[in-house]
Amino acid sequence: MSTSVRYVTAMEQDIVNAPRYVFQAYHLAETFRLKKIEPLMGMNTVSRSGTKLVYQEGEASFFMIYRFGSVVFFNVEPQRQEAIIDKIKSIVGQLDIVVTSEEYGLEVSPDANNSAQFERAVIDRLTLDRIELLALVLAQSTALEHSEVLVDELLPKSHQIARLLQKAGRMTRRPHAIHKFIGHCMSTNQQLVASMYLLDKPDETWEDQVLDNLHREASEMFELRDRYKTLDKKLRMIEGHMVIISNLLAHRKAAFLEWTIIILIAVEVVLFVFDIWG
Repeated sequence: MSTSVRYVTAMEQDIVNAPRYVFQAYHLAETFRLKKIEPLMGMNTVSRSGTKLVYQEGEASFFMIYRFGSVVFFNVEPQRQEAIIDKIKSIVGQLDIVVTSEEYGLEVSPDANNSAQFERAVIDRLTLDRIELLALVLAQSTALEHSEVLVDELLPKSHQIARLLQKAGRMTRRPHAIHKFIGHCMSTNQQLVASMYLLDKPDETWEDQVLDNLHREASEMFELRDRYKTLDKKLRMIEGHMVIISNLLAHRKAAFLEWTIIILIAVEVVLFVFDIWG
């Protein structure tokens, strides 16, 4: 793999004689505090914003850290990837989530029509802005996959509660366990809503037709919007179950309070009668 580079501007780098590359993307956390990570990485950024940090590893090697918890490597050796991930973990602390990942190829051909295909993208020129654009789509895909894992874990639990309700005709689970599950559902929904900005187009695509077309094709290839809509539908179904469960819990609590009041009144009546006849 050749790493010959010719720099055009500070923000656009042409890398020649390097026809094939590989992206590796990992979703490591719910969110990253970039202001905490940047000063402790011990490296200078190539570019930075409120949502990402871009680092250069070598003449044709980069990695990007995104605020929504994903890290994408471009043309970085596996051993070096592990070292960087370990460094990030040492900065942010223990990462207690299910790690999701994506791998995607990139081919450079001067005569190519820039496009995103099933296993790889093909472009006519390898520039930093194109690397960043494709890295962003992969990062978005890993973040969505993490949400998909969370929602797929919630669905069986929701169905189990519904089956128990159907079988027993009443809530048999303890309120504490049900409240905990409802809180977990609400947290997952909030994470998904907060990640809506993942689907926004990068600012660079508004000024460059090639980048705009490449981003659209890559987003469609990874089915970002369709996957998000599917997640939203699943969460809405779970929310519907939670509304019913919440109403049943509220009804059960209200019924308990009513019976408590009735019993107290009955005790008072009995004591009053005893007092009269005493």
